Amino acid sequence: MMNISVEVTGEILDYLESKVDQGMFKSRSEVVRAAIREMIRKDLQNKLKEKGLTPEEMKRLREEEGGELIEEKYPELTS
Repeated sequence: MMNISVEVTGEILDYLESKVDQGMFKSRSEVVRAAIREMIRKDLQNKLKEKGLTPEEMKRLREEEGGELIEEKYPELTS
């Protein structure tokens, strides 16, 4: 794991703290990591949509054809 430093406004800090205070996350870092994972998920969904694929179809392709073949057919989805 790598550490980074991020400056946020008081409003954002309050939001992060509220998620921790509500017991949804153990730390502000966990809230930020979850937000980044969500951004990555949405980016992947948009890439799939551009290719005319649903997440379910992508999962089926992975299961049926294997990850290497998907990388060959859709390199922009895996980069």
